[in-house]
Amino acid sequence: MVRVVPVRLILAVKDEQYIEPFLYYVRHSEFDRRFSVTAFSREDAFVRHMGSSRLFVDLVLAENTFLEAWLGGGGALQVPWIRLDEGGEGNVQGKSLSKFQPLPLLLSAVLEYARGGAGVRGSAEGKALIVGVYSVVGGCGKTTVAIHLMKQLAGEGCKAFYLNLETISSGILYDGRSLSEGQNPAQGLARLLYDLKATRERGDPMKQPLSAYAHRHPLLEGDTFGPLDNVNEMLEMEREDAAELIDFITDSSLYDVIIVDVDSYPNARTETILERSDKLIWLLADEWNVMRKSGLWMAHLERTDPALFRRVMGKTLFAVNRCMGELNHAMPRSGMTPEIVLPYIPSWSQGTGQGTLLHSPIFQKDMLKLCRSIRSGRYANEGGGAAG
Repeated sequence: MVRVVPVRLILAVKDEQYIEPFLYYVRHSEFDRRFSVTAFSREDAFVRHMGSSRLFVDLVLAENTFLEAWLGGGGALQVPWIRLDEGGEGNVQGKSLSKFQPLPLLLSAVLEYARGGAGVRGSAEGKALIVGVYSVVGGCGKTTVAIHLMKQLAGEGCKAFYLNLETISSGILYDGRSLSEGQNPAQGLARLLYDLKATRERGDPMKQPLSAYAHRHPLLEGDTFGPLDNVNEMLEMEREDAAELIDFITDSSLYDVIIVDVDSYPNARTETILERSDKLIWLLADEWNVMRKSGLWMAHLERTDPALFRRVMGKTLFAVNRCMGELNHAMPRSGMTPEIVLPYIPSWSQGTGQGTLLHSPIFQKDMLKLCRSIRSGRYANEGGGAAG
């Protein structure tokens, strides 16, 4: 699993009433693992720290007077810096950001600069691991597995994002509500898709950070988008749109893992995830027809696009859901064995709602095994064998 090295940021401003909410927001937001912040309100203490600890600093975010005091000693040759612009012309010329702007926007801009700035540790790291959750046949429990995977990763201290690209989402997370409490109805996935397409057509960079569109879901213990109210918005998503959406989330550097829940049938979104995912959880059910259809689809993919078939098989981990004891039906290809077998939970088929769905110690125990397999990179299949 990718481990993100936090940016060691120095904040230097005179107003302690600016420092306190800045530090509080970092500690209690999606940026808590992206920054390690040390703050100074006195110029002399700041300059002393930079003189003795410059090797332990990645980036300085400071007001003009602090930069003047520090750069007189050659600080520009030591550590990259950004000037906090208060609306007037500063004596120090260089990269600047408005001091008085929403903290999500400010921190996103600082993070983006740090990722490309010289001297920042881990600039080649921080790319989220993309894990697709897929099945050939609907109703195998993709969303259930994706949600439990999110919760398991969160319990292990991992920052994860849940991206549902199903044409019509299962609704497990929302119980008929279109948005979770506190989500801005003017934003969300629909707005993000519009903004991504508009900026691409104009050739402009995105102005809003990911946090302006996503929200934290308490049951997931991670971030996601609210469901789309208009099905056409998902149906109209082309391959380029899906790829750009994935890139926007990964480029935010806010997450270790992105869990992507896709449609069972092939379309542009599903094909994009099959190609772009780093790891793929291919879900089956312990039913004869599910195994048969999965085998037929594998044979079709191997015949029509052998290169893609090999890439998909090389990163796929097979899991069989709804199994009552021993596996009763053969896997779709000879020599193929499932990485894990997930138990059948009768209450989940009775429509008892999200509260029951997200609490099953037996199921969660097996999800722990699945997480370990993802981290270790082990796979049960080797991609060989003829279709059964």
